[in-house]
Amino acid sequence: KIGGKAAGLVLAARILHEVADESLQESIVFPTSYFLGSDLIYIFTAMNGLMHWNNQKYKPEEKIYSEYPLLCEQFSAGRFPPEVVQRLREILGEMGRKPLIVRSSSQLEDSYGTSFAGKYQSFFCPNQGTPGENLQALTNAIARVYASTLNPDALLYRRTKGLQDYDER
Repeated sequence: KIGGKAAGLVLAARILHEVADESLQESIVFPTSYFLGSDLIYIFTAMNGLMHWNNQKYKPEEKIYSEYPLLCEQFSAGRFPPEVVQRLREILGEMGRKPLIVRSSSQLEDSYGTSFAGKYQSFFCPNQGTPGENLQALTNAIARVYASTLNPDALLYRRTKGLQDYDER
């Protein structure tokens, strides 16, 4: 599955491709986008021994805030499966030296009656270094976006909206 914003972008492109007249289609430019499936966050947390952080949502507010820096540090140190790293390397090769943004597109963010705007982080990757440096920056940005699903503001907002136990990916 992919999140609300990603799904909306795909749907909008499909609709415009089917119904817009040719002159309108020529003037619309969709940014090159890649989406990571929601299953990858679970694979990442499991293979890096980070599943224990999923209970943050049940902790007192002070503890959530005090432990968040360590959580971020541990997510940033995480590694991705080799096949994912290889595909990310290929994507960077396809993109050339264009900058990119890594952002969340969670299944909760655009749900009816809630706005998660600004709750999860986005990261700018200049993509101007060596291929190895660019890949490291990209994987780190993805890991940090994953960590931001457990940031105090997001967890406490979910708590106030009765979404504490919602499966957030």
